[in-house]
Amino acid sequence: MTLAALILLAGVVAFFLAQQQEARHDALQSIADSAPGIFDEVSRIKGETNITISVGPGGTQELPGQAGGERYSLTLYPSYVAAGFDGERAFAVLRRPVHLWEPRAGTYTAARAADLDTRHPSLTISVGGSVIVSRRSLTIDGSPTLETFVFP
Repeated sequence: MTLAALILLAGVVAFFLAQQQEARHDALQSIADSAPGIFDEVSRIKGETNITISVGPGGTQELPGQAGGERYSLTLYPSYVAAGFDGERAFAVLRRPVHLWEPRAGTYTAARAADLDTRHPSLTISVGGSVIVSRRSLTIDGSPTLETFVFP
């Protein structure tokens, strides 16, 4: 009888832990799903602009400081974002790729831009941190183009 009660208790505890884990993942996924919208909105602008995105208060656009009651970090890649904590991760795709480096004045070659993209493969924002999202006009291989950049 005692063994049956312990097995039942273990089952109930496992069920609630699974529910809690699912709720934490859903909170992360919600943040991961909302972040690309901000980057994609900037990428749709037909001119130059800058905004600041923060995890927690402080930016022009603010993401929540916690997911499921936990502090998390947001990692940006050129074509997707990942929100996570304690080995738990949620991902969302960007509609338009971004560059994770700050452009300087002047002209670029396609090879130089590709090299800078390779040297800046990701960027992580933790709670209290922020990044600048900038839509800038660059000349690449002699052609003017609008690109989106994300940098500290």
